[in-house]
Amino acid sequence: MLPSFFEKYASAHMPPTQFYRFEYESDKCTHCKACVQTCPTSCLQWNEEKKEPYATGLSGIELACIGCNNCEAVCPANCIRMRGEYKVLKGRYKTPDDKFGEITLPCPFGKNALNKKFEKIEQDLSETEKVIYKRRSVRLFKNKPVSKELIHRLIETARFAPSAGNGQPCKFLVVTNKAINRQVDQKCAKILRMINWLYAGQSRWRKILISILSAISANKWDQRPIAAMEKVRMTNNVITFDAPAVIHVLKDKRGISHPDIDAAIAAQNIVLTAHSIGLGTCYIGFIASTLPYAPSVKKILGIKYPYEIVTSICIGYPKLAYDKPVPRAQMPVEWIE
Repeated sequence: MLPSFFEKYASAHMPPTQFYRFEYESDKCTHCKACVQTCPTSCLQWNEEKKEPYATGLSGIELACIGCNNCEAVCPANCIRMRGEYKVLKGRYKTPDDKFGEITLPCPFGKNALNKKFEKIEQDLSETEKVIYKRRSVRLFKNKPVSKELIHRLIETARFAPSAGNGQPCKFLVVTNKAINRQVDQKCAKILRMINWLYAGQSRWRKILISILSAISANKWDQRPIAAMEKVRMTNNVITFDAPAVIHVLKDKRGISHPDIDAAIAAQNIVLTAHSIGLGTCYIGFIASTLPYAPSVKKILGIKYPYEIVTSICIGYPKLAYDKPVPRAQMPVEWIE
């Protein structure tokens, strides 16, 4: 009993991990640097001498990659990708034994079509499926405003999302003022720097502290967001990517059952609709996660009881061509028949 308890709650700080592997074909590269620019964690850096990207770690993480494969999606030459499997080998965040291995392309028609080129199955998909598979998180936006009419169109789809008891416990706060967004970014980034500092180094007290914190709140202390926090620091505290618009999705804390779920469903309606009409989006969790420690942000945004931010969505016109299916990790499925 005791060993299993320690196995469950130990090794939360930089646990033993098998990372993805970086694959790159230098002879195909066009040297556009799109892969480096779009990387959410700064895992990909640019070697000016060799004129090519390389993968690296940050903040003590061997490879600062979350496996989003946006680098692959934006590469015009199809010469870069991350493959393999991310697997935590032991401790608090140990990868479940029933988690499948190698990441794969969309495979809606069974394993016989595993890793079949998307073009081969696209004609048999519904329009909704196509948007879901092609949607990517966009972090590079054109300096072009999104009209109020289009933003209203997005929010209107959220109004028709299902919610517990048809309670619709949501509010949408739209910010198109870049100075306000930048101010929010800066204040939230200060909190992120403090959290990132806890992870810095391999000292014994940090390992103990992170293990205790992960026991209290497992969702907040996984190592993967740490590299994204590092990128915030490296890009002068930019969190919302200078997007033309940011929609903060708020919940009424008194909502029926789980208002977070209702807000998340509404947010996904916004995201899928945006991509279906040529806009790009990116979910931002750092604002909601730091808000309890940054009360001044609530004042800037005018957020008052009973509302609370669940997530934020950056919206704009993509600077690069993003929409493209990429491999994803398999998720466990059990059938009871």
